[in-house]
Amino acid sequence: MSDLDQTQEVSEACSLDDDMLDGDLGDGVGVRSAPSSSGKRSQSFTGLSETLYRHSSQAGEPVWIPGLKTTETQQRVHVLCCELEVAHRYFEGKYEALKILQGKAILDKATIHTKSLLQKSEEKAKALEKEVNSLQWELSFNQVQMKKSDQSWEQKHNRIVSENKTLTDNLQDRESEIQQLRAENYALSRQCVELLSMLNVKEQRTYQGTKPQYSPERDASVLELTVLGACRCFGVAEACPCSRTAAASRKQLVQLQQELDAQRSRREEAMMVADAFRIAFEQQLRKRSEHFLLLAEANILKSYHYKAEGDVSQRLRGLLPSGLDLKMPDDLLETLYRLLDLLNDKEEALAHQRKVSIMLAHSAEELQRQLHLDSPCQPSDPPESKRSKTWMM
Repeated sequence: MSDLDQTQEVSEACSLDDDMLDGDLGDGVGVRSAPSSSGKRSQSFTGLSETLYRHSSQAGEPVWIPGLKTTETQQRVHVLCCELEVAHRYFEGKYEALKILQGKAILDKATIHTKSLLQKSEEKAKALEKEVNSLQWELSFNQVQMKKSDQSWEQKHNRIVSENKTLTDNLQDRESEIQQLRAENYALSRQCVELLSMLNVKEQRTYQGTKPQYSPERDASVLELTVLGACRCFGVAEACPCSRTAAASRKQLVQLQQELDAQRSRREEAMMVADAFRIAFEQQLRKRSEHFLLLAEANILKSYHYKAEGDVSQRLRGLLPSGLDLKMPDDLLETLYRLLDLLNDKEEALAHQRKVSIMLAHSAEELQRQLHLDSPCQPSDPPESKRSKTWMM
């Protein structure tokens, strides 16, 4: 019974020394109290050994009994096994606590990293939200501007379409007016042709003479348009004063045209006379230069006899002294120079008469051409014109 009591005490001591019975996972308190518990266990073991020895001494049994020694060793082995199991459980608890602490540390680090990532993501989300808001504002502003521009362009398009419509309407009206005017012009031209066919040749020539000069750009003169535009005599069978005024203005215009042609012909004649005088003056200068060249020939000797051949000017030049060593009387030299001047004047007069005859021949040809155009039949050339042509040749 005593042995059982001792074993129960040892088990109770071991159970009291176990830290894992109350669910201690190693929060640090058991670690600090570990030396004290070991001391308690050693004290309990010493007390147990003392009680065993005391019981053995009281019973009067010898101390060194083999069976007691084996039981004691078995008890010690059992106690050591219990202690080993307790230590193993203690170390397992510490290992589990260490794992829990490591997990907490890793979790703390992970939470710090995740917090930093979450903060960064929140900052990025805020920045993106700001950018999205700015882009939305820009998009809305651009949409408003596009709507305004579309409205303005639509208004411009509508205005241009309306203007084009009005212009096309005006163009159609003008085209209809032009067609009417062309029809009226065609009818009037046919009436004019019919009236001309009813007139005789003399009246047709008179009408052609008083007819104004038409051009492709305009079909009537400004004066006629003015008179006919101011005319209010529509529906009158006879000639109205407006038409008479237009005819009188046409005659006046023809007269002015004839005067202009006469002035042009006079100007041409004056230019021809000026050309004739210029040619005569050039001939005179050339002859005077030849005369001075003949006088300058000092080294050529000529005889004083008269030459039978040659004209009068050559004979007179032959009478002039050809050398400086030969001297002639002053009266004779003066007479010779006077004769040369008279001869030159005569030649100038002949040249002038030749130019005048050429001008007269041209004017005669012009008159003959006009008569040929005015006359219905082609007349033959008069003998005077043939004579003038042969004389010009």
